Amino acid sequence: MKKETIGFMLGLFVLFGGYYAINYHYAQKQQQEMNERQNNLKATQPKNHTSPNESMAPKPQATTIIASSVENQTQAIPAPEKEVALQPLTVANPSDLIIKKSYATFEFTPMGGCLGNNSLAGEKLAYDDPSPVSVVQNYYICKAYGFRIGTLDLREQPAGISKTPQGDLQIVQRAGGLEITRVFKFSDKNYSGDLQIVIKNISQSPQNTNVDFELGATSDNKNHGGMFSSVPPQYHSAAVRLPDGKVLREFTPFDESAGPKALLNESGSFFSWMTADSLYWMNTVMPLNQMPVGFEIMRTGFNYGKDALSQVDQTGYQAWVKQPVNLAIGQSVVYNYKIYIGPKNETILKDFDQYHLSEAIDYGFFKIIARPMYHIIYFIHGLVNNWGIAIIILTILINIIFLPLQIKGYASAQKLQVIQPQMKALQEKYKEDKQALQRETMALMSKSGVNPLSGCLPLLPQIPVFFALDSCLRHTFDLRQSPFFFWIKDLTQHDPYFVLPILMAFLMIGYQKMMPMPSMDPTQAKMMKFLPILFSVFMVFYPSGLALYVITNTLISMIRQAFLTRHYKKASAK
Repeated sequence: MKKETIGFMLGLFVLFGGYYAINYHYAQKQQQEMNERQNNLKATQPKNHTSPNESMAPKPQATTIIASSVENQTQAIPAPEKEVALQPLTVANPSDLIIKKSYATFEFTPMGGCLGNNSLAGEKLAYDDPSPVSVVQNYYICKAYGFRIGTLDLREQPAGISKTPQGDLQIVQRAGGLEITRVFKFSDKNYSGDLQIVIKNISQSPQNTNVDFELGATSDNKNHGGMFSSVPPQYHSAAVRLPDGKVLREFTPFDESAGPKALLNESGSFFSWMTADSLYWMNTVMPLNQMPVGFEIMRTGFNYGKDALSQVDQTGYQAWVKQPVNLAIGQSVVYNYKIYIGPKNETILKDFDQYHLSEAIDYGFFKIIARPMYHIIYFIHGLVNNWGIAIIILTILINIIFLPLQIKGYASAQKLQVIQPQMKALQEKYKEDKQALQRETMALMSKSGVNPLSGCLPLLPQIPVFFALDSCLRHTFDLRQSPFFFWIKDLTQHDPYFVLPILMAFLMIGYQKMMPMPSMDPTQAKMMKFLPILFSVFMVFYPSGLALYVITNTLISMIRQAFLTRHYKKASAK
């Protein structure tokens, strides 16, 4: 009996000892494999591509988890009596990394669980470039929807990625005593979805920190945009809409020598939306919880290219949604967001009016004119089904509105022509006394009923209209890649053969010759003659839709000028 007892005890010892030895062996092996993957990643990544937070990235560590059900509020859970070892975070199935919808394809990265390759169905970079459109340009860097805990960057930490029974994408990461579970549920339309973030304290001490995620802010590519650039501008930026309706926006241009800099830091508030966007595309989150969040935009000071062999053509920026976390042992908190990853299309954005999402379209300083102008031109397009013709009709309507001012300006110019001989006589008489000349000239104008500013009056309201229309044409997604006729394939891009700017120059010179010119010195006269040419050069790389507006406006002005000249000549003859 004694031998049997000893044998039984030895058997238990061998059994449990072997069990723990095997577990220890596999735990060490998994830890070693994780370290090797991280070392390989760092070894293959160029230094100028390194994330500014890479040196602070934590190594995978053993943590504990507390079993509980997740509710949409902070909840306390009793701590277990003993710790349970966590399973390694892995990708359940490579196909789980890809989400395909009718409007887009999204691929997430196994390291960091970020949004990587993404493309919109049916969209291309340009009418002559079939390359797919990516809303988020991450290159090979884990950025959009990558997380950090305080200063610990999780974008180079492994993530557990799987599909839920409902087909949603679930991403889990653990670090610093917290477990972060995020679930993406993309809708079947409107480029939108829902993002739920569950943050759980799985440590044995309270956690008071921030758990933030990045929106994938990036810069314009090098050599994009500029007044005389044939490459269209991209207008990358990051922005937030405050509770009072004010939109704070920071543009993120390429800067080869830029250092790190904090561009915007809004403390916890109830924002309508936060976005990282460009001219036509936006990656936006809209908070659904009644919990304050912060928003931070920063320039990292790092520049990088598409890959290790490409030239540097982007400057690193980050736009962080900052979520405060104050959790007792076993507590969890849930943040819910509506997300939109798609075009800045006013028609689609109407579905998100409760979030004021259409205000993410940046019409600039003249938005008070540009936005109504968009709705007018959109209505006209619905009638004629051609954006170019819609621009022509809009130009006619604008000229009808300004016609009274134009008539008044012409009448004043005619009065000025009548007193031209008297003004020349005054210039000869007081050519040595400028003050006396100015005094007598103003007295003559007052006596003749001539307002010296009335000639400029018709031009003043046209200046903001011109710039508002420029902004409208540049930022209206509906006009993107919309053709007019013949060689004009995209009204938002410049004329590839420069026919419209040249035609504009000839028309403006012809109109200038039709205008009654006031007396001026020879130097001023020469400058006036060169103005149409300078303006046409200025317009060479402007949208062809804007050139079409100027040409139509000049033609209408010439017709109006001929009619008024004929009318006043008949009136004078009588």
